[in-house]
Formats: sequence, C-alpha cells, structure tokens
Amino acid sequence: MQDTTPSQVIVACGRTVDIDSPVVLWNHAGGFRCPHPRGRASCHQHPAELNDAPTQPFDAYRIADPDRAYEELTQTVHQLVLHYDVCYTSRHCHEVLQKSAFMGSHFYLDLDGTLYQTCDLYWKTNTAPADDRKGNERAIHVEMANLSWQARAEESDLYRAEKDAYVKQGTHWRLQLPQAYRNTLRTPGFVARPARTYGQRGYFSRRVNGRMVRMWDFTEQQYEALIRLCFGVHALLPGIGLKVPFDKNTGRTPLSRLRNFATFRGILGHFHVQAGTTPGVKCKYDPGSAFDWGRVRRALETQQQTTRLGNASR
Repeated sequence: MQDTTPSQVIVACGRTVDIDSPVVLWNHAGGFRCPHPRGRASCHQHPAELNDAPTQPFDAYRIADPDRAYEELTQTVHQLVLHYDVCYTSRHCHEVLQKSAFMGSHFYLDLDGTLYQTCDLYWKTNTAPADDRKGNERAIHVEMANLSWQARAEESDLYRAEKDAYVKQGTHWRLQLPQAYRNTLRTPGFVARPARTYGQRGYFSRRVNGRMVRMWDFTEQQYEALIRLCFGVHALLPGIGLKVPFDKNTGRTPLSRLRNFATFRGILGHFHVQAGTTPGVKCKYDPGSAFDWGRVRRALETQQQTTRLGNASR
C-alpha cells in the first residue's frame, strides 16, 4: 500500500534527511519507481547478479544490511551529477526512461520544483558512464525538466516542434506545455517561466564541450529545490562536497570536461565528466548553457560560511 503522507525527505540505505522542499518518494502516491536500477559493484549488501544483469522486478532490489550498506555507500559515492532531461516535465522524462533498456535516474526535478526520488540512493542508475565508464558507480543523478536543445523550433530534433515552446507575454516568457503534460505537475495551474532570460531573445547561447548550445533557463522553483537537494545529499553522503567546479583564473565554472573528472568530490554537470573521448561513450552537454552555476556556487559557499561561524561561536 502506498504512503500518501507528504514528504520532504530523501533516502539512502533507509536513512533520511529532511531537505525542507517537496519530495515524492517512489513508494508514495504519485511517485515514480526507477525503471532500471542496478547494484553498485563496490557495495555488497545485495546479490551480485543485480549489478549488470537485465532489469529485475523492482521488489528484487533489497538491501540485506542497511547499516553496512550505508558504510559502503559513503565510501563509494562522491559526486552529484546534474542533467537536463530534454523533456517537458518529469512525468515525460519517466515515460522516456521506461522505454529504454537500462537507463534511470535517482531524482527527477520537475518544473514546479517538485523532486521525485525513484529509488534508494544505495542503488546505481545508468545515467552518465563518464569517459572512464565508471561514472555511475561513484555518482547520484538528478534529471531536471528542461527542453534544452529546443530553444529554437528550427533546431528541435527530438519532438519536431513546429513553433517555439516559449512565448512572450508582456515582459515575461513562459513555457507552453502540450495538453498531455499540462496537468501532470504537482502544483495546479503552475506556469513555467525561466529564472533568467538573455536580452531580447530570452534564451542563452554558449559553447559546451565544443558545441554551441542554445537553451532556456531552468525555473526559479527548480533552482531553489536543487540547492536544498545539494545540502541534503551532502548530509547523507558527505563524500559529495558542497562545491562545484570553479576556475579561479576566469572566475567561472568551466563548460567542458574536467581533467580530474573522476576524482572531483562535489556537484558537477554531465558535460564535466563525459566528452566522448572513449569509444562508445557520447559527448554530453547537460545541464547546458543556461544553467546558473554561479548561483549554486554562491549558495553552497554561503551555507558553509554560516556553518563555520556557527561552529566557531559555540
């Protein structure tokens, strides 16, 4: 029987942390189960055949000893990888991942800021193999609702948009959702607006991993929820540092794969770990050109400064 109690917690090996933001868990009404979870090879509180075997029934993914599992997980995971889902909403994203043979994500982040956790963080989801093909072992993933490449209708390829998905009303832009997804958001009547716009055209255009990416920004609600998720994931898994990639020489987050992509301990983008330098591994560009790395970095730094001051005054 599904739990209908409103949630603000995220879960790792049965342990929870309250992130002060709406979270719908996989076993709650309206939740989404990860379509294709897998076991992590470096964790051993599950049958080894769950690591890379074809997807099993969801109930087969059980943790034998949650306390030992948690110890193993904290020693294994040190990255939170951010993605755009190239979808209209989180429900749309879930539908797409269900059709795949092996893909999934620990979290979906919807336009209205609702987070969906699809499985216990103990499990692996195949979302970003990285250029060393070991990325999913060390990472937690969040797919954030954003059409990304469809900033301009003539460049759309996945859904063949006949017209631009964003329209301007007065001084504000808003996303026009197809009828099939207008009522799938948890917040009734929610209007999706980009948190920032660029000039008269509205969308952002920057080169990511060597390719020009034109996309609209995420919503204000998504940024607020994501920052709270970062704090919560760090609280559960301290190996994920409260930092993003940052180049002191330029004063910006680099928009290309990192040299230390495998050892970086913190929050980073899919493009930071995967430039397609390994045969069979695609070059990636998410979370794209519009993502506000500066906002996230400042929020993380402010929280850490507040914590240090609080500790010093005790």
